[in-house]
Amino acid sequence: MDIHVGLELLLDVVKPVLGGDGLARHEGMAVFVSGALPGQRVLARISSVKARHAKAELVEVLEQSPDYVPPVCRHFGVCGGCDWLHMDYDRQLHWKRELVRESLRHLAAADVQVAPTIASPLTHGYRNKMEFAAATTIVTGARDIRGWTVAKAGVAVGLRPRGLANAVVPVQSCALCTQAMVDAGNLVEKWTEEAGLPAYDPDTGRGFLRHVVLRRGTDPGHLMVSLITSNDPRGKEVGPPLAEYMAKKLPHHSLTAISVIHETRKSHTLVAQGERTVSVTGSKELIHVLGDLELAISSRAFFQVNSGAAEKLRDVVADFAELKGQDTVWDLYSGVGAMALSLAGKAARIVGFETEPQAVRDAQANARRNGIANCRFEPGDVSRTIPQVLGGASPKRLDVIVADPPRAGMRADVVARLLEIGAPKLILVSCDPATLARDVKRLAPRYRLGRVQPVDMFPHTSHIECVAELCPR
Repeated sequence: MDIHVGLELLLDVVKPVLGGDGLARHEGMAVFVSGALPGQRVLARISSVKARHAKAELVEVLEQSPDYVPPVCRHFGVCGGCDWLHMDYDRQLHWKRELVRESLRHLAAADVQVAPTIASPLTHGYRNKMEFAAATTIVTGARDIRGWTVAKAGVAVGLRPRGLANAVVPVQSCALCTQAMVDAGNLVEKWTEEAGLPAYDPDTGRGFLRHVVLRRGTDPGHLMVSLITSNDPRGKEVGPPLAEYMAKKLPHHSLTAISVIHETRKSHTLVAQGERTVSVTGSKELIHVLGDLELAISSRAFFQVNSGAAEKLRDVVADFAELKGQDTVWDLYSGVGAMALSLAGKAARIVGFETEPQAVRDAQANARRNGIANCRFEPGDVSRTIPQVLGGASPKRLDVIVADPPRAGMRADVVARLLEIGAPKLILVSCDPATLARDVKRLAPRYRLGRVQPVDMFPHTSHIECVAELCPR
């Protein structure tokens, strides 16, 4: 049978794939069905065809999967925030382990045992950071073969629908974060609309509001609101009046402090990251307690979005590192120093490497805050700062390297440097099994894969956090 766009097929979904789609097969061709669960028999409509696979939209579930549970969010199926909210949580943990194992086997030729996925302490309301986008297009209905059902607005704040960039789904509740964060995002929309400040349009480069990033720390009463805008001169003094407006409108959430950080971004790319700070109203940092550490985190610094699972992750890294008190450790992509400072009590010396200057300043301040003197943090691109630290020579003693790179994984020049150094142990932390497998394969000339431990940092999504131990061959 010729497979073409618009063709409707009866399919049996076998398993999930990276990205969250369900895998089915038709006459030997892989068909990825959006929103489908393993064990379902579905009617699906082909939306695109490639040489070796096709993609399809779910039309109807004809036979239900034993993995299925009713989704607890009214926006599920339209919003792109979570793709597995309709899957039993224990089965989510099972499939995340399988996806890690398959990625390592197929992409790195590493057939190793993968430990059962460590569950998140919280499965709902677990996110300490939410990134809401602003747009002039609202999605009002689920996607089908004709596309999305949309409407126009002056400014709308919400979550991106899956597969549609410059539009948002307005949300009234969310299973992944607190209601205070949702309400705060909606209040920013209302305030900017009343102020006559439209949403930014990347196609024209016009408009004001781009993203609203909300963070909460260990103290639930402190909410940080980062306003990412264009350089539109109409919005120069938005911080103080917005903070005052939100304080008046959110008393039912028992917030004791609201910080508003106004940042601008020139780049047209739709990334929720400011480039220049315009104003800070209230505290410029949040406090997170991680085990026995107290960490101050500023608006641009990276910190794991699930605080409870971050502690689990830290424990796994410490277990894999097997430090004995005399070790020298490097922490690549060290962020605000959470991992380095967690390991400091069992090491003689730790050096952190981080690109973001503000994160380095946060890490240095966190070392002082916690009375830790055996950690230092090097600012700059990792591939350039490693040679600077080495001074052209091999390190006299380097026992463990921990690397927690961005989703894209490590650049080839960083991998080459690690192969040259040849530390006795590497520990890779990754939020993408595919890039983890690629890096493991690149390091294979010198390292073999040991223990592998998934940690569920992102319940109800197909995203997977994983820790891998690499030892010399």
